[in-house]
Amino acid sequence: MNEHHLESISNCSMLAHMFLVSPDLQPDPLSQLSVGTEAETEASKAETIDSVEGAGFLSQMERMKQRLEQLEKEKIELSMSKAPLEARFAQKEDVWNRERLRLIQEIENSKASLREAHEKYRDLQVEYDQAYDECVQLRQEVRKASSSRNTDNSMWSRQLQNDRDLADIKEKLRAAEEEINSIRLAKASIEKELHGTRIELTCLERNYDELKVEYDDLAAHTSENNEAEIKLEVLTEEHMATSAALNAVYADLDATKARAEVAMKEMEDAHKREIEQLQFDLSVMKTRASKIQIDLDASQVRDDDEEDEAVLRARIEERDRRIAELESQLLQGEQLRRQMHNAIQELRGNIRVYVRTRPFLPGDKQNDSSPVTVAPDGESLSIIDRRNGSPLDFKFDKVFPPSAGQEIVFDEVSDFVQSALDGYHVCLFSYGQTGSGKTHTMQGCGTGSMRGIIPRAVQKVLSQARLMTQQKWNFTISASFLEIYNENLKDLLTSLNTGASQGNDKLSIKRDRDGKSYVDGLTSVPIDANDEEVGLQQLGSLMQVAARARSVASTKMNAQSSRSHSVFMLHLKGYNDDDGAIVNGALNLCDLAGSERLDRSGAGSDAARLKETQSINKSLSCLGDVFNALATGASHVPYRNSKLTYLLQDCLSGDGKALMFVNLSPTTASSSESLCSLRFAQRVNQVELGKATKHIQYSGKDTR
Repeated sequence: MNEHHLESISNCSMLAHMFLVSPDLQPDPLSQLSVGTEAETEASKAETIDSVEGAGFLSQMERMKQRLEQLEKEKIELSMSKAPLEARFAQKEDVWNRERLRLIQEIENSKASLREAHEKYRDLQVEYDQAYDECVQLRQEVRKASSSRNTDNSMWSRQLQNDRDLADIKEKLRAAEEEINSIRLAKASIEKELHGTRIELTCLERNYDELKVEYDDLAAHTSENNEAEIKLEVLTEEHMATSAALNAVYADLDATKARAEVAMKEMEDAHKREIEQLQFDLSVMKTRASKIQIDLDASQVRDDDEEDEAVLRARIEERDRRIAELESQLLQGEQLRRQMHNAIQELRGNIRVYVRTRPFLPGDKQNDSSPVTVAPDGESLSIIDRRNGSPLDFKFDKVFPPSAGQEIVFDEVSDFVQSALDGYHVCLFSYGQTGSGKTHTMQGCGTGSMRGIIPRAVQKVLSQARLMTQQKWNFTISASFLEIYNENLKDLLTSLNTGASQGNDKLSIKRDRDGKSYVDGLTSVPIDANDEEVGLQQLGSLMQVAARARSVASTKMNAQSSRSHSVFMLHLKGYNDDDGAIVNGALNLCDLAGSERLDRSGAGSDAARLKETQSINKSLSCLGDVFNALATGASHVPYRNSKLTYLLQDCLSGDGKALMFVNLSPTTASSSESLCSLRFAQRVNQVELGKATKHIQYSGKDTR
């Protein structure tokens, strides 16, 4: 789908170029002079070309809509198949839990009853032993009494009393034996119940194992569904970005077409006036020729007319060739001027500033009449001031319209990225309000045309490092990724560092012996510089891990709002086998969190979001203080007021090269924030850091 989209965009550009430049579509005044209907024929051809190209665009949009509908149907089917499985599993799990709790309670009750029966049995056994001993004693007394029966009446009454006691004891003994027997029967019954309970528990455990297997299968299906949903979200995001870019291309094409139609109308009017003038001059010339050469025949007059027409056609062709040559020279002069401007900026050490306006998105609730207008020269823009309705003009190193794709944006910064391989410390950071497209510019989405600066920069570095191996250069590349959340440094790649503890130890910024800053304890992941494909796969895994670990939240202005500043660090070390040269370059790509207003983002209603907003705005304010101090040449630059500025001190203090991307939102509601961003960028563009330092050594001697 991306290839079709690129082909449609290239067709749009070719069509606009045909409208503006191609001389084949421009009417020929002499052809109109000779044949009056040729202009209408040419116009009909142009309309035919327009209709063919329009049909191509409509068919392309129809295919994109069909693909989106198909993806929506697949998402609905996955959701429908997921819900019954989850409901069934939840129901079975609830039933098993209830049954398990009931059986456990019954087992506990049975054990308690068995313990009580054992205790009661022991008590009765003790009573039985006591009664038996007493009975034996009484029998001995009876035997003694029977031997001395004739002693006296008191002994006889005592014997009777003993007989009665013995009868009572026998009765108690019989009752105790019956109770013991009943307890034994109850014990046997309880043991049978316990055995049955154990059998039932075994069955339940077997059912639990079956349910666990079914749960694992369901979890696997759920994981597949989640992966499908993630892929669908990526495709949806890519489709939205592609649609927004296509809408921006349509808008630019409509504007170009309108300008071309106006230009063609003006040229047609000029040609008509020129033809009328030529016809008048020709009639005058014919009249004069008839008066001067009245004796010539009609054939000679026709020959002269044809000769005059050929001369005029040759002059017009010469004029067109001259115009084409002048346009080519103008283009070459513009390219030379850009190169000289970049060279001057590099010598002066100015922070380069690029401005990019994103296209309208479905959530903007607005699709036209943007207050930001990008000029065709690619270096200036104007914005409507909401206070008085007047336009304000700005000029920067480069300005990208909403129709500019990710590839066009990276082409402008590719040479800047190349400097890291030459031994420079390069810093590129995106700035702007929340929801203006900073993360899309830096990271992008997918693996196609919507990739951002970070993956494209790494690919550029890997390809150039591979080419430089022919010059005996060997590079070692490693990457790190961190975020600054609420003024605390957080390693986004901790999960990839198997030797590090997972206790989220606080990171700290320290200085080495040369005074250069580094982050102590930060994870460094090696990137394969010899195999570009393997290196890009490692980068993709690294980016996914960092994306899952980064702090994001939903606000009223952005569903996936970055709540922290992220910094991607690429460290390059190269060694040349021929001359022993060693270069140490660094590429820092920063995605700054967007400045936001509490009344628009709604962060004031949440304590966590409020704290995040305060930390973000404070660090951005400290960044502005640093730039103001650099612009005025202050003796003290407050780098330490913020973790962000302290981390970027080396890049902002003249040791490296810096480029700032200012991202703008095209909506009218965001025009005030966009104006503040442009004014801040204008101040930054005037900061001179001095010529950057190249970090290269020969034979252990520093020759910076």
